[in-house]
Amino acid sequence: MSLDSHLQTILALHFHPRHGAPYWLEREKRLGFSVRERVQTIDDLALLGPMDLDALCRYPVDAFIPTKFTGRPIICAETGGATGTPKSTAWFEEDLQHAFVQPFLQITRLMREKWPKDGHWLWLGPGGPHVIGKVAHRIAQETTGCDAFSVDFDPRWFRRLNAGSVAATRYRQHVLDQGIRILNQQNIRYLFVTPAVLTPLIGQMTPESRERIRFIYLGGMPVSEQDLALYRQQFPAAESLCGYGNTLFGVCHQGSGEELCYYPASERHVVQVVTLDEQMTDAERLRTPVAYGERGQVVMHRLTESAFLANVMERDSGTRIAGERDGVANPVPCERIPFVVKEGIY
Repeated sequence: MSLDSHLQTILALHFHPRHGAPYWLEREKRLGFSVRERVQTIDDLALLGPMDLDALCRYPVDAFIPTKFTGRPIICAETGGATGTPKSTAWFEEDLQHAFVQPFLQITRLMREKWPKDGHWLWLGPGGPHVIGKVAHRIAQETTGCDAFSVDFDPRWFRRLNAGSVAATRYRQHVLDQGIRILNQQNIRYLFVTPAVLTPLIGQMTPESRERIRFIYLGGMPVSEQDLALYRQQFPAAESLCGYGNTLFGVCHQGSGEELCYYPASERHVVQVVTLDEQMTDAERLRTPVAYGERGQVVMHRLTESAFLANVMERDSGTRIAGERDGVANPVPCERIPFVVKEGIY
């Protein structure tokens, strides 16, 4: 299905006058026009204006699900709180698989043919309400038939601690200690981890445990070329893959042979890059994409049955790149956005 055809299918669901999503039907009344009539292409989504992310804090997740699906099982998730109050969303299992798990399985298919038959995953990241933990355990089951080992990990508590404080240092070491214990005890060959945890973990791992690692999946926060060079040096037997995305949207993966260029896997997830011109309003900037090869603010759209999230103006800037679907290169926290990003361990 073409991108615009898929968009029409999703709009017909979420804006159906009797069975649509309560939030979007209410929003349509305030807009004063028929969204299904006016929005024909991805570029037309700018007519809706920037996504009100605070709505994801105020409304229950059911408000974003078409009432047609009332009673259908959902997977609840919340963001990590890097930009303030956590936002809530819901995923149907099929949507979650297409957003996170299946793209990983597809892009790693040839890599996995070389993986040893034994060994386990270690997930060094948050569980609880964080969707990435749910994804980590699904990936482990799909690739090894076993659940992932994991640690207690609370990124929200870490962000409440003063940077560089004794408390922050002790909490980071608490996470590392748990990881080291598992690495020393279990046959861990695959790591799913954030760069902020993996880098200090290296110095506490034995050479034997580092040589045992065959694959490293990096996500949760930005990674640099310097990080990747360090990991290649310290984990000589390991291949790696970086993911870029979030709880609300899904994940984009590195393109083949490219270091930090990320592309969405399907028409369910769309990435755009718009101008950072401070003389424009956010609504105006949504209508002003940058040229290929230029940097701007990342905008994401989630076009799924479980949620329609349009014009989510992300905290990152990146370079617009072309591919089968537009992608983004070298995303980093954006200085221009009107909120403070508090980095942590996820």
